Amino acid sequence: MDLEKRFNNIYADFDKYIWIPIGLVLVSLLILGGNYLATGEFVGKGLDFTGGTEVTYAVEGTFSTGEVEEVFANQGYMGVNALRLESQGSNQSQLVVQIPPPSINGSEQAEQIMENAGYNATARSFTSISTAVSGQFFLQASLAFALAFMIMSLVIFAAFKDVVPSMAVIFAATGDIIVALAGMALFNIQLTLGSFAALLMLIGYSVDTDIVLSTRALKRERGTLRKRMWESMKTGVTMSSGGIAGFTLLFMVSYAIVGPSELSNIASVMLIGLLADMPLTWFGNAIILKKYIKGDFSSLEDIIKWK
Repeated sequence: MDLEKRFNNIYADFDKYIWIPIGLVLVSLLILGGNYLATGEFVGKGLDFTGGTEVTYAVEGTFSTGEVEEVFANQGYMGVNALRLESQGSNQSQLVVQIPPPSINGSEQAEQIMENAGYNATARSFTSISTAVSGQFFLQASLAFALAFMIMSLVIFAAFKDVVPSMAVIFAATGDIIVALAGMALFNIQLTLGSFAALLMLIGYSVDTDIVLSTRALKRERGTLRKRMWESMKTGVTMSSGGIAGFTLLFMVSYAIVGPSELSNIASVMLIGLLADMPLTWFGNAIILKKYIKGDFSSLEDIIKWK
C-alpha cells in the first residue's frame, strides 16, 4: 500500500477526523467518572500514596489470591490486594500482599496471620508506610506534576508565540494524560511513584511529536503544507513506534520474570499513552494546525465555535 497516497486521501477530507481524538478523550473522561462513582477515586492509589503494608511471602502448596484476601479480611484488614507471582520451585510460589491502613506490626504478625489460616508461608520482605508520609508523597508528586505541566505550557507558548498552535500542543499532551489515566482505571493499574513517573514521561513524549509537527508546519516554507505534514508524520510515527516497541518489550520481559510489578506498570502506562498520542497528534493537533495556517482559525474562540 502506498502510505503517502493514503495520507493524501485523508488530508483532502481532514476535518471529519477531528472526532477521533475528541471521542477518545470523551470516552476516557466517562471511564474516569464511572470509576470515581464506583470507588470514590478516579484512579486507585498504591501503597506509596495511601500508606499501609506490603508483605512478600514464599508460600508452599496451592492457594488462590481470593482465599488470601479473605484470610486478611477475617482478621479485620479490609481492601487487601493479593498478587501471586512466579513459582520459586516445584511447590513454592511468591505472594505479594498489599494491606491498607491500619498497618501490620512487623513480619512476625504477618507470618502468624497466614500460619493461623493453615498456610506454610514465610515473610521474605516487609514494608510499611504511614498515612502521614504517603500523604506527603502524594502532595509533593501532585505539585511536581502541576509544575512540570505549567513549565511545559510556558515553553510551548514562548516557542510559538501564538495561542492556537500552543493550545493544540497542550490539548494533545492533556489528552495523552487523560487517556493514560483512563487506561489505568480500566486495567486496575494503581497510581504509584512508578506509574506517576510514567505520566510525567508521557508529557515529554507527547510534546516531542507535537513540536516536530508544529515546527515543520509553521516555520518551514519548503514544500506544500500537505507535504510538510506528511514528512512530520513519518518522523513522529517512527519516534512513537520506537517507544511502543521498547515499552512492549519491557512489559513482556518484566511480566514474564516477576509478574505484575512496578516495571510492568510503568510500561503499561507508557504504552497506553503512546498509542493515544498518535490520533491525538495526527488527527487533533494536525487538523487544528491545518485550519490555522489556512486562516480558518485566528483565535481560540474560533476553535471553540468550530462545528
